[in-house]
Amino acid sequence: MFNLQAIFNNLIDILDSITFSIGKNEVTLTYLFQVIAYLIIIAVLANYLNKLLRRRLLKRLISEHGIRYVFASLISYGVGTFCFIIILQTTGFNVSALAFLGGGVGIGIGLGLQGMTKNLVSGLSLLLERKIKIGNFVKFNDIEGYVTEISTRSATLKLDDGSSVIVPNRKLMENELTNYHYKTDNVRLNLLIRVDYNSDLVLVTETLLISAYSENNILKNPNPKVIFKGFEDSCLEFELWFWIESDNMGIRFEIMSSLYFAVEYNLRQRNIRIPLAQRELWFKNYEINDFLPREIADNHITLATHQALTNHYIQPDRFTSSGLLSIKELLSKVEYFKTLDDLHIRKLIEIGTLKQLKNNEILFKENDPGDAFYIILSGSVEIFTETLNKTLAILHKGDFFGELALMLGIPRTASVKAQQETILFSINNQQFDQLLKDYPDLSERIIEELTKNQEELHQRRQELKEKGLLKSEEEDSNIIDWVRHRLQSILTL
Repeated sequence: MFNLQAIFNNLIDILDSITFSIGKNEVTLTYLFQVIAYLIIIAVLANYLNKLLRRRLLKRLISEHGIRYVFASLISYGVGTFCFIIILQTTGFNVSALAFLGGGVGIGIGLGLQGMTKNLVSGLSLLLERKIKIGNFVKFNDIEGYVTEISTRSATLKLDDGSSVIVPNRKLMENELTNYHYKTDNVRLNLLIRVDYNSDLVLVTETLLISAYSENNILKNPNPKVIFKGFEDSCLEFELWFWIESDNMGIRFEIMSSLYFAVEYNLRQRNIRIPLAQRELWFKNYEINDFLPREIADNHITLATHQALTNHYIQPDRFTSSGLLSIKELLSKVEYFKTLDDLHIRKLIEIGTLKQLKNNEILFKENDPGDAFYIILSGSVEIFTETLNKTLAILHKGDFFGELALMLGIPRTASVKAQQETILFSINNQQFDQLLKDYPDLSERIIEELTKNQEELHQRRQELKEKGLLKSEEEDSNIIDWVRHRLQSILTL
């Protein structure tokens, strides 16, 4: 039977007999194995300390994951290095003898570890500058994804398909990178739409905006915008601008797909055509009837009539299949807006917003500020007074209310609540203010319409006086000057 103790002692003697020099130190192979064992233990403990600092201790002090990672790494590596040096000194090793190794390591880094050094420095820069954070959606070259990890050497991006890409930090620092979260919470996306030349541009604007408002993931503030890009060979080209939250960039294609479906559906419901590419052919020295169908040629129908027949389509209906009314037509029926041309109407539609009310939801209460005007697109609302416990009116789709309160800043004289699920088109004072700033001549046209009903204006001014909301200089002014003053002061023109 072998004596294991004797074998072990003989092995130790052999290892002790093998020596080599490190500087002025004579080091045995046994000592080297001990140092390696100490190094492994210190590395394991340093890694445990790193996790403890990141997940518990520093989490209370530093909320940003990347910054915690930097501090945890520096502290754990520093503690590990310090402990390793202490162990070397306590075992009798002259640490100053490692100076020549430092020079050799420096040469090695300079020659063979340049990439690693750049990644390390770039990683520290990314983590400390915080221009890219974990959770940000970024675009790098042809790669788009969420940043899931930033280490000292590389960053990890999670793509839409669920896979992850490891990108060296130096590439992120040396190349252009788009960060959709940097100093913003919203991202603008664009939808290109082409329509037929015969289309009503106001109706196109209205349809695109309604489509955007129908999508839950599209922000209502900033408002969606319709941009007329220009005249193409066979179509009019528009862009629908809309904003989504940066956190939703991962589902941007789903949002755009859903919006495309809504746009196509709503355009089709209003018979707004999306044209195909087309070319015109001109024939010289031929009779027109040679190219017309036989039944048309036999009846002597002209080419112009034939083209009119083949290109004819039904004019847009003011109703959509969802029961919504045409905002353009409804605005033109409001006496204060009925003299506006299509450019002003289109601007009104663009600055306005859609508001959805649930059954029995209160829109505003009596004596609330009159800061918005509403048109009912679907559903119905009840106008009532709480003080008298009385219903004053029931308004249905196509009706409008609040325009006078908006323009004169008069408090609400009654409360309004939805009788069922209701969709309203609204214009608030800030949006109306912007409209009048863009079109200064519009204010005089509105004042002219307002002053046509002087009896109601006198009544409204008297209500303000009774509530103590009328200034002394407003009491003696004529009604036209009073309206102009109210409009200018309220809308800060």
